Amino acid sequence: MYPLDREKGELQFGKSSATELIEQFGSPLYLYDEETMRARCREMKNLCSLPNFRVYYSAKANTSIALLKIARQEGLHVDAMTVGEIYQEKLAGFTKEEILFLSNNVQPQHFQEVIDQDILVCIDSLSQLETYCALAPGKEVYIRVNPGKGAGHHEKVITAGKVKFGIEPDGIPEAFEIAKKHSCRLTGFQMHIGSLFLQGEEFTPAIQTMLDIAKQYPQIEYIDFGGGFGIPYDREQEQPFPLEKFSETFTSLLTNWMEETGRKPIFAIEPGRFLVAEAGSCLIQVQATKVNSGIKFIGTDLGFNFLLRPEFYGSYHEIIHATNGDNSQKEVVTVVGNVCESGDHLGKDRELPLIQEQDLLLIRDTGAYGFSMASNYNSMMRPAEVLIQSDGKARLIRKRETIETLVNNQIF
Repeated sequence: MYPLDREKGELQFGKSSATELIEQFGSPLYLYDEETMRARCREMKNLCSLPNFRVYYSAKANTSIALLKIARQEGLHVDAMTVGEIYQEKLAGFTKEEILFLSNNVQPQHFQEVIDQDILVCIDSLSQLETYCALAPGKEVYIRVNPGKGAGHHEKVITAGKVKFGIEPDGIPEAFEIAKKHSCRLTGFQMHIGSLFLQGEEFTPAIQTMLDIAKQYPQIEYIDFGGGFGIPYDREQEQPFPLEKFSETFTSLLTNWMEETGRKPIFAIEPGRFLVAEAGSCLIQVQATKVNSGIKFIGTDLGFNFLLRPEFYGSYHEIIHATNGDNSQKEVVTVVGNVCESGDHLGKDRELPLIQEQDLLLIRDTGAYGFSMASNYNSMMRPAEVLIQSDGKARLIRKRETIETLVNNQIF
């Protein structure tokens, strides 16, 4: 991500310095690097050379329409969890043929909205399959299969095994019966085992399990292995996901399966985080410093209401001094936000250059599940989003909220 270039000690983002961006757009500020996202999209597209391989962008990672447009320009399809995501995806130019709706405990009226738009649906439970097929007789439908074992960096992101997601393999015959009862065609299997795994060995067994299950059902024309590819948030301790090595294993598994079965379904993956996490960062401003009980706190204007991952998952995000700090001296500090909660931490026990009020800090790798999980907690206005374009120019892609937006939907 090229914004880590410095000029006279200050981070540069394309043609703008950190200070210039904050002066123009305010703080805190979400930034996205167009070239980084395009590079990640191309890496995923090149993961498998088979012509029947497809990549879906998991939009819940970040639904900014400008970023959705980049994903589509790079030839990706897109999935959606809600009708709200579908609405934004269509605004970005995705057609109904390029969208897959992944349902989870959906209200019937929302199913009807998706049916009316003629978008393909993947169902998460037998009871919801009954509901959907009754509303959409004759439609094609997919189901989400729970392969029995998940993986991920935190228990809250493991999405297979003893979790709410998917239909267990022994429930698949009943799924076919339900579809047949309503003249629906069950033609696809999808799975998702979790998020943020950095080794292919964590993913390969689940792929094999899904292939083994699909082998039993010749009606299946679509096999979706989900996503979960991680990025090294802690670059000193973690290594990038071994894409090249995994690509060989993945392609070999699919090729051998097709040769063995004589079938050629569409194979798909659904990365979200991998495509946008490293493309995003947050510029924030220091508002106060203090020492309590021997701990030096750096108080910033980015609370967990705008970046939830550190508090919710215990996640690590690298923190960098963005302006002209005194790099000759360093100290161990805890970086916190401005929310009225004692758990409002961005990073504990970080060794950073001496920091003063009004200095700027950069929080790295916030492109996935950053702004998309932000809220107005404490009645704060969500930040602006800016895209650093391929030409180096900074373009506003989401306005900073105003005080009026907090009450737009209230009746008083």
